[in-house]
Amino acid sequence: MNLRILYHGLGMAGKTTNLEKLREIYSDYVSDRIHQQTSEGRTVYLDILSLSIKTKSGDKEIGVELFTTPGQERFRILRKWIFGRVDGLVLVLDSTRSLEENLRAYEEVKEYGLNGVPMVLQLNKRDVGKLSPEEVRVAFGDVPLVEAVATAGMGVAETFRAVLKEALNAKATAG
Repeated sequence: MNLRILYHGLGMAGKTTNLEKLREIYSDYVSDRIHQQTSEGRTVYLDILSLSIKTKSGDKEIGVELFTTPGQERFRILRKWIFGRVDGLVLVLDSTRSLEENLRAYEEVKEYGLNGVPMVLQLNKRDVGKLSPEEVRVAFGDVPLVEAVATAGMGVAETFRAVLKEALNAKATAG
């Protein structure tokens, strides 16, 4: 089984940082990594991390491709292609920005028809941000929410496991 998980959010929200930390955490399971960035550390085009994970019972192997969207508006044209076939979505919210700003990224999710895809919210930059989890819960209802400080690795694996669980449950339900 293969899954495609997309990390989407505003520019500099922490999408690439999540993949970098996952690469460290799951280093024994990394099968490929593609990443291009500017000298300022901004992702150019897209970022991909491929993992090969065994199920708890050890009898199945799951290939997981993790993608990020480039946050810069000039790369918006690429997003339709990146949003193509997605089995799970992590919406990375930036705690240092307003809920209204973060909702712009969610509007793109709806625009590209991904509102039915299993989704997990990550409220990143909790160490410096002011956007509260309560505000996010009011806006998104019962969508799973993980608080994170991606630069420190806090909440990164938890977010990944949550979206993986949501995607696998959706696949099992679909048959």
